[in-house]
Amino acid sequence: MKRLVIILAFIWGYLQAQENVKQGLIVVHVDGASKTDFKQKIYNYHFLNGHFTGREELMTVSGKQSGKDYVRTDIGENILYADRYLITGIGNVIDLKEKKILWDGRANVVDVRNDSIIYYTNDAFKGKYYSVYNLKTRMYGEVKQLTFKGKTGQDVEFDKTKQPFQLTLYPVNKPKIELTKDAGYGQKIQGETRVPDPLVWWINENVFVYAQFNKENTEVKFIKMVIDSKSTSVLGTLSIVPSASAATFTKIGKTQGIYQIGTKHVLLDAESGTVTDLLFTSPVNGFSAECKGTSNGRIIRLNGKDIGKYHFQLKNFKSGGNMLGIVKELLIGTESYQQGIAVWNFTKKGWENVDAEDVLSFIGWISE
Repeated sequence: MKRLVIILAFIWGYLQAQENVKQGLIVVHVDGASKTDFKQKIYNYHFLNGHFTGREELMTVSGKQSGKDYVRTDIGENILYADRYLITGIGNVIDLKEKKILWDGRANVVDVRNDSIIYYTNDAFKGKYYSVYNLKTRMYGEVKQLTFKGKTGQDVEFDKTKQPFQLTLYPVNKPKIELTKDAGYGQKIQGETRVPDPLVWWINENVFVYAQFNKENTEVKFIKMVIDSKSTSVLGTLSIVPSASAATFTKIGKTQGIYQIGTKHVLLDAESGTVTDLLFTSPVNGFSAECKGTSNGRIIRLNGKDIGKYHFQLKNFKSGGNMLGIVKELLIGTESYQQGIAVWNFTKKGWENVDAEDVLSFIGWISE
């Protein structure tokens, strides 16, 4: 009898634990009252068993200081690490638990592993080097070890002072090697004067793929280059339109990756030499979204089945475990207006609306 009671107590405790699933959705709102320092309010929207229970303001950070960028959550792709750290697209580090900025510097994040954030800097004034921010020691420093490799591949650099760009290889302790005089013109971004380096995807230490934009920015070719022989081949060509954000690349296998520019998602396969235009984004936690929206919105799928259709931007499509959040929009002509947050509720297998205004950055989910 005593054994039966223990077993029943264990089962009851297990069921209670299963029922009380706590998750948080990290969302950044813009403070419209602050213009000079561009204040960003970071919130945690709390959910219990898929239902919204309230939100908590974690902290406010300034996006501008003395007229220059400071901590920015609206540039590039943000990263949530260990359900605690927010690493912005420009490299800033924020501790959401202690509610403070740990590192306010700016550098390109190339990897996050073993509680260390690895950066790579390639600057005309600062030079080229790797650096690391250690989340345990709270220390930042340059890597002095010359053989340290923070990312796969060798050191290639685009010379953007020339039109078209030139692409040069810098082997370790050897003279530089010119790979091509025509590496394209780079992606022109709406509303910006900067032209980012075209994305480079290393397959191994000798083979990489890069994006070659034409002068009119109406198409991009994906060029596969073998360094030893300097031989090149075209994986495919993609027609594009002007975009408000820089293209991104996500590796999903040894020879495959997803290239995203604007509303287009394409699958690059370096082994088969193909470029495939995708209708839906690559599934994350089973959730995927229609790449190209229509006048009626974008279709959302879970494990291949339609679960809804809304107007939203792909950057505001975030899943975590069996939860999904989007920032809904209302389209009137060419203008769009936010209509709050919609969350897929895993308990009732349906949508739940959450009031929210002036969402600047939709960061993602954490476990609580």
